[in-house]
This record gives sequence, C-alpha cells and structure tokens, in this order.
Amino acid sequence: MGCGRRDLVMDVEGTTSAWLPWSAVNVRTLVPTAMRPRRRRVALVRFVLAVVAAVLAVLAPVGSAAAQSDEVNSLISQVPADGATLATSPAELVFEFSRTISSSNTFAANVGCDTQAQTLGEPVLGDNDQSFTVPVPTPFPKGSCVLTWTLSDGDGLAIATATTTFVVQNEAAETETTDPTATVDPAAAVTIAPVVIGETSTTQEGSAGGAVWLGRLMSTLGMMVVFGALVLIGVGWPEGPEYVITVRFLRSTWLLSLVGSLIFVVALTSDSTGRSLGASMSPSAWFDLADLGAPGYAAIARLVLVVATGWVVVRPERVIDPTTQLGAFGVPALAVVMIGLSRTTGDYAFIGVFAGIGHALSVAVWFGGLTLVARVVLAGPGEEDLVHAVRAYSRISVPAMLVVAVTGVIQVFRLVGTDIFTSTHGRVMLLKTLLVVAMLFVALTVRQMVAARLDRASEMTIPLANRFRRAFTAEAAIGVVVMASSAWLLALEPGKVEPFERADYVVVQPFVDAPTGFDITVSIGPSQVGLNALLVEIEKPQDGISNVLVEFLPPEGVTGAIGIQQPIPLVTAGTAYREVVNGIPFNVPGVWTMRVSGQTATGIFSPATAQFTVTAADGTVIDTTGSTTTTVAPGASPQVTVIVDPADTATTTTAAAG
Repeated sequence: MGCGRRDLVMDVEGTTSAWLPWSAVNVRTLVPTAMRPRRRRVALVRFVLAVVAAVLAVLAPVGSAAAQSDEVNSLISQVPADGATLATSPAELVFEFSRTISSSNTFAANVGCDTQAQTLGEPVLGDNDQSFTVPVPTPFPKGSCVLTWTLSDGDGLAIATATTTFVVQNEAAETETTDPTATVDPAAAVTIAPVVIGETSTTQEGSAGGAVWLGRLMSTLGMMVVFGALVLIGVGWPEGPEYVITVRFLRSTWLLSLVGSLIFVVALTSDSTGRSLGASMSPSAWFDLADLGAPGYAAIARLVLVVATGWVVVRPERVIDPTTQLGAFGVPALAVVMIGLSRTTGDYAFIGVFAGIGHALSVAVWFGGLTLVARVVLAGPGEEDLVHAVRAYSRISVPAMLVVAVTGVIQVFRLVGTDIFTSTHGRVMLLKTLLVVAMLFVALTVRQMVAARLDRASEMTIPLANRFRRAFTAEAAIGVVVMASSAWLLALEPGKVEPFERADYVVVQPFVDAPTGFDITVSIGPSQVGLNALLVEIEKPQDGISNVLVEFLPPEGVTGAIGIQQPIPLVTAGTAYREVVNGIPFNVPGVWTMRVSGQTATGIFSPATAQFTVTAADGTVIDTTGSTTTTVAPGASPQVTVIVDPADTATTTTAAAG
C-alpha cells in the first residue's frame, strides 16, 4: 500500500481485486485492449439503466398520485362542437367531461359573436355529475362566434380550458317583446370563476413553485459543473479522463442535471398552465411552455441539450480529441446558454440577453472547474499532472470571475435598480451579492496561495492536497448557496420588470381604507364591450385578507345589461389577474360601477365604488341619462368617478383617473 492516489481495480481475469496506487498505473494500462469494448458496453448499459431507474423513481410517485386526482378531468364532447355551423342560435351549451366533477370545481363559459360579448345563464351541473349545461337566454346573432370555457379547481387553478368557434347562419325569430323600461337588478349579477393568482403573489396554494425551484437548482448545478469540468480537462488536464474517479464524477453530475431538468420542465409546465404534475409529465404538454416566450423555449431546449450531453460524459476524452472536440464542447455550452436565457425581460433586454449568457458561461467555468478540482483533482496526492491541473484552473478562473462580476452588475442595474431594499427580489439579490463578494475574497486568497506554493512543485504531496482541498471546498460551498439564491431569484419579479402590460389597462383604480389598512388597485382594459382583462393588486395588508370581491354593476336603464361578481382568492398581499381570453364580459356600453369589498384582520372593508365608462367597439359611449351620445377615441382613458359607501363614514377612497 503506497501513499499515492488509489482506486479499486480488477485484475485481467476479473476474479480478484487490489488497491493500486494511481502513481504507478492508470486505467488504460490495467485493462487489455481486447476487453475494453465489451466492458464499455456493459458499463454503458448499466449506466443507462441507472438513469432510467432514477428518473422513474423521482416521477412515478407524483404521477400515480396525480392519476387519482380529479384535476386530470378533460372534455369529451361539446354542443355546439368546434367548427360547427348552426342554422340558428342554440338554446343552451352542453359540456360533457370524462370524470365526475368535484363539488369544489367551478365552471365558467364566455361567448363572443363578432367581437360582441353574449349573455349566458348560470352553468347547471348535470344529474350524472359529469356535465354542465349553460342556458342561452338571449339568442346569438348571425355570424361567427368564439366560445371559451374553463373548469377550475377549488383554488381557482384551471383543470381544463379551451377556445372553440362556431357559426350561426340565421337570426333567431322574435317570439316576444322586451319591456324597454326593464332594468337589471345589480344584485342579480353573474358570478364567474376566481381569477388566477399571479406570479407576484406571496401565496401559491396548489402551485408547483417548490418543484420548479428544486428542478432548476439541480439542473443548473449539474450542467454548470459538467461544462466547467470539461473546459478544465480540455484546457489544462488532458490526463483527467484516464482516471476512473473523473468519469464517475462527470456521470453523476450529468445524472443530477438530467433528473433536475426533467423535474424543472414538468413543474414549470404545471405551474404555468395550471395542470397537475401528473398531467404535465406528458411531453405534448411541454409545448405549452411556448406561451412563456424565450424562457419557455429555453427550458425545453435545455432538457434536450442535457440529454445530448450524455454523449460526452460517457467518453470524456472526446473533449481532447480534435475530431470530436467541437461537438463535445458545443453541446454542453449550448445547454449553459439556455440557463442564461431564463430572464429576458426588463430594461435594455437586448443587452440583458448577452449579459445573461456571458454570466452563465463564466459562472460555469468558475464553479464547474472549482468543483472538479475540489472533488477529483485534489482527492489525494499524485504526480505532476495534478499540479498542472490546479495551475490551469487558477489561470482560467480569474478571467471568469471578472466576467461574472461585470455581467452581474449589469443585471442588477437592469433588473433591480434602486429597488434593492424595497422589494423581495432586491433583498434576495443583496444577499446573493454579499455571498458572491465573500466567494470572490476566498477565491482570490486561494489563487494567491496556489501561485506561491505550486510555483516550482513537481508533484501533489499529501500536505498540499489536503490544504488546497479544504480551501477549494470552502469556496465551492459558498458557490452552492449562491446557486440556490439564484434559483430563488428567478421565482421572484424584479422591481424594474413589469409583470403585466400596463398599456392594455385603460381603467386603473386604487382603493385605500385607513382603518383596515386595505390598499387595492383594480385595473380594467380595454374597457370596451366584450371580454376585458382584469388585474387586481393588493399592496396592504401583507396577510389576514379574506372575502375580497370585485363587482361590476351595469348602467341603469339599459335593457339586457348583466352585472358581474368576481371573487378574488388572495389571502395575502399579491396579484390576481384574468387574461382577455377569459376576461370580464361587459355586454353593453355605458357608465358601469365598480364595487370592491373585503375583510382584513382589523375589520371589514365596506364596499367602495367607482364609476367608469365602457365604450362600444367603435368608441361610442351611451349616456344613460338620455341627453347625449359621446365618442371616446380608442385607447383613451375614460374619467373615473369614485363613490364611497355613505353607510361607512370611516372609509376613505383615493380617486384617480384611469
């Protein structure tokens, strides 16, 4: 037993084993050439089986649990069917589902014909508990119609949703005359499904946010270590692939990245579409990530490139073979580039894309090479090649650290600005910055120590290996915490990034109540007849919120006007929204009334109201007093008038024009 580097190896017959010093032998001298192909095939088969087993072990429990959930319910038939042509308007809409509908589920349907929202009755659950019937009290007009429906769970998350079209060929025959003086009782409003809780909300009940964070962290850690290790091998340690410990290290980190990338894509699909984790395991569901833009495409591309990187880690010597070197570096490099595309919004987005890519690649070179040195190169004493490897890493890591610092400052300026102390994202960014500064201090100290002690060294002795391993391990440990904070940051909205397009909201109405500490802003757009986007932002209080309700009362004296009640499922400060495709259906133009109520830990926020104008598609406004008809230019902000409930003299509401 020598004191050199050691590993367990088999003799030529494969019947005995012995501990041999790495300083005396390497893998290639121990195994006869004729036996290498067979052993490589056996090792590859075992490795692939291990990967498959690990992935199934991670995802199978989630899939089996989700299979028992009612969240996998799907539509099996619909009347009218998608693309149908009808002679006249249907008297009702019928939706048949594949599974029994839970009592906690809610169903909502909207119909628009030639961009005009149509009136629908309250959905009625069928006797078989697997269907909904929606009455059509006012026949649809002649023309093309768009039908949108959503089945949601008890938390307001969509289980299933779709948009279909149908055509009505003829106008319905008039069978009765409507009293022109009839009005709509505001209390008899249509209640629609709860809005979706936005990414900026502090509550994520039923969300896969934790799985997104875990998958992103595992994927990023593993892929950056693989790429950084391959760079170090290709630049300064060509002997690396000859060591069994190196090959095992690369394969294990690649496996970590593969499992993490799978979890990340599945959880991100679930979190962005509202599907269960089980339903999001289907690769066909991953295409919905395209709705997220560049980050969604990057997540799918990352998974594909991580899988392709397996071609390199099976035979790491490909990074030093001139015939395969380009592909061996290019595939994992592209996977790291996809990590850099996780955030493409904010000021100067074009610069931010290049800064994000440069940041990801430089972090991979710094952290990945560091991990290889700490866990493999310095695992024990050895010959001169280990000294060369540590020296090479010290040379390439210093420029990488400089790029990390510069690109990091660019991203902080672009995304955070002066909000570093006033937002959650800013405070986490501040924590990450302090950790990076500490890591830089340790790194530069270690590089000075390497330059002083390895300047003329010809071998890696036991004292040197132990000393450097402890120093590099401490640096790597800080790096892991930095990576975890980076994954956390990507789940938060930066202060300078607008999560919702404000230009689309014509009416922006704040409500503030001092006694209860209630601070809520309701935004509507485009404030026209038809489907409208809704954005509800609660700034205060931070918790203890319940029973928040936003009501839209129609103009008085307008025939056929239908009021709307919109529950808001927020229980903490945060954001809820409804996109235009499932938006608030204003069916008549005129002066509508917005009424907001809720409850906090300190009391009840009595209803406060604000009036706003809903225009026709051409900008025409109906004056319900019968005096005039005005026209508002499309996109203009109608005047908003605030009315405080006189029954609550303590309520104060801040008025603002939309």
